[in-house]
This record gives sequence, structure tokens and C-alpha cells, in this order.
Amino acid sequence: MINSLRGTITEKNANSVCLEIQGVEWQIEASSMTISATPAVGTEGKLFTWLYHKEDMMALYGFFTKNERSLFLDLISVSGVGPKGALKILSAARADQIVQYLEEDNLSGLTSLPGLGKATAQKIMLKLKGRLSWDDGTARGGTPTGPGSELIESLAAMGFEKRQVQSAINNLLKNKDIQALPENRREQEILRRAIVELSS
Repeated sequence: MINSLRGTITEKNANSVCLEIQGVEWQIEASSMTISATPAVGTEGKLFTWLYHKEDMMALYGFFTKNERSLFLDLISVSGVGPKGALKILSAARADQIVQYLEEDNLSGLTSLPGLGKATAQKIMLKLKGRLSWDDGTARGGTPTGPGSELIESLAAMGFEKRQVQSAINNLLKNKDIQALPENRREQEILRRAIVELSS
């Protein structure tokens, strides 16, 4: 398994990026999001990869982030969604937006993506909701880790949606006014502000 490739970017096309590594040029299929995020031609770049190999063909797929690759692998695990279909989905919206649609049971959001019909969107929703490999700072099974993890669990236990809780806590942890507070007051203020924000 090739986990990633780093080299000089020689081409950026509508559906692929080319990397030259020690005289070998690799053509890597990619979403428009990855292609846009990849540095300019002539500079060094790195892509996380996945190799597709069948008897009659071989293709290398590339992703700017590990999370995009994880979502791609989740999407192709759904019956009827192949690698090219998954790239179309990832080209239509940011990976985190697609994850949000899935976690919020937002079928209309999924079907708004070009080329994704209602039947396929429903299959994706049924198969992937709550089962994504996406790493948003939570451990497998949905248990938050890192700064604010206890607050996230507390607010989730109060009935707030965990993804919205985590987003609110992460934003508050970056707040300069909160960072300036003594440690013994910081957690109380974060909790207070988070409840206000999530209740509005």
C-alpha cells in the first residue's frame, strides 16, 4: 500500500495531478478540492494516496488530507458508489460539509450535490451515518479526546448534538478573552458561553 507520495508537481488537470519523483512521473486521480489545494506546478507537493487495482485496470487516487481519503474509502464501501463516483461527490462539496450532511441526517443537502440522486444519497446515509472513519478529534466510537473533552461530554449528556458542541467548544478555546482567564474560571466561562450559543 502506498500511503503518500511527495514530489514536484508537473501538471494539474481537471481530474488529476501529476507528481515527478526521482524521474518517475505519477498521474494521480483527484477531486477538484484536492487539485485546488495542491501547490502550484513546479513546486513540491504531497498527496495521500489509495491504489485501485482490478484485473483490467489500475489507478492511483490522491487526497490533500487523510480525512478526505477516509471519507473517500467510506463512500466507496457503499454499494453502487465507485471510485469515480466518490470523487464526483468530493468535488461537489468540502469533505467536512459532506460529513455534516451525514451526521445531521440532511438528505436534501446530499441530494443537492451534482450527480447524486436520491436513491444513492439514501444508501449513503443509511450505510455511513454514525460509522464514518473521519477523524475530527474524537476517538473511534465518538468519545472526544483533547482539550475540552469533558465539557463536550457534559454538554452532549445534556442533549446537545455532539458535533455542534465540539464546534462551539473548539471556537471558544481559541477565544482570546477566555484564554486570558485564570484556569479555574476558564472552564466555567466556556461552559456558560457554549450553553448560550447552543441554545440560541
